[in-house]
Amino acid sequence: MAKSKGRGPTLAKDINRKLVYKQIKHERSTSRVGVAKQLQLNKNTVNSIVDELVAAGFVQEFGLQETNTAGRKPVIIRFNAQSKWAIGVQLTSTVMHWVVTDLYANPLDSFSVALASSTPEQVVAALLVGINRLAAQYSPAHCIGICLGIPGLMGAGGSKVIRSSHLGWHDVPILSMLQNKIDISIQLDNSVKLASLGELWHGSGQGLAHFVYAYFGNGVSSGIIIHETIFRGESNAAGELGHMIIDPEGPLCGCGNRGCLEALVSIPALLTRMGRIAEKAISLDWVFAELASGNPQVAAEFEQAGRYIGQALSYVVNLLNPKLIICDGPLMQASAYMFPFIEEELKSRCLWITSDQVTLVRSKLFPLASCIGAAASVIQSWEEGMDSFQSIE
Repeated sequence: MAKSKGRGPTLAKDINRKLVYKQIKHERSTSRVGVAKQLQLNKNTVNSIVDELVAAGFVQEFGLQETNTAGRKPVIIRFNAQSKWAIGVQLTSTVMHWVVTDLYANPLDSFSVALASSTPEQVVAALLVGINRLAAQYSPAHCIGICLGIPGLMGAGGSKVIRSSHLGWHDVPILSMLQNKIDISIQLDNSVKLASLGELWHGSGQGLAHFVYAYFGNGVSSGIIIHETIFRGESNAAGELGHMIIDPEGPLCGCGNRGCLEALVSIPALLTRMGRIAEKAISLDWVFAELASGNPQVAAEFEQAGRYIGQALSYVVNLLNPKLIICDGPLMQASAYMFPFIEEELKSRCLWITSDQVTLVRSKLFPLASCIGAAASVIQSWEEGMDSFQSIE
């Protein structure tokens, strides 16, 4: 039987090209000599690949590098992060947040658009409007893709939304609804998992291998980063912090159980309880204003919410022993008031060796953590697919 020749030298060059690309991107500014030394590759191989990357626009040359040795000075090469751009979108029931980023997922532009409704058809229409808006500002040929973060459970391969109580969606094939309407690559993921990736790339999680991201808004959920990777679980459902049962006799949750954290501390739950206190329809802005003015009943509600959150996070801390928990979402605008109660619960409920190691912080990326993570997800997928030079042109 004849043996398959395989791809041989072509495959080796594809592998080396990806290594060189990633090394230059990591270093940001370096030289061909520096790349060859770091990767232990032949200088001629590196020179050839760098020339291709320069021609494709991914790398730029900037003068000569100063050295203390005699001989020819190496040419400085820099990664051109704006050679391509990615789109990250976060969907909520009332608004759609957008970012356009470079290849480091640094936002170049951001905007938010209110939604008249969150039906699948309305969301598709809003996406098309946003994409057309960006296409008028940025070269469509340089767009590597778009990722949409959705508050809900995704199907296998991220092709449809199995369930989103916040959007009122059940088995919505959103990907197929979009694929025939746009010419760019599109992917879907859970918005909170994407937000944890955003924190890893540009937030408080930078430089950490392990941490937990917790979101508190109309829903409650978390994203878990382990070894700089999103931990998804068997059914892509890991991180459902909001459905930890805190009070078995508590209010009914959308999942069918009673006393889930989400049923106790989500914004709708808090507004319902505080509306009874105020005896009128209220907004989150009203609640924060009353908290700032010292309203004792509102303050008591926030204290109790903080203690509920601390109880739930104590289970996370004892189970995962994270170094950092990043709290995000609209509710965390009251973090300065709530954190002492959350931390008190952590101290009282956790093993000392876990509670002494964990730090609680508020996200610096609100409200764009999920968008940035969505763009980062696009970049990761695109770069992993760089098997040939044609795929990165």
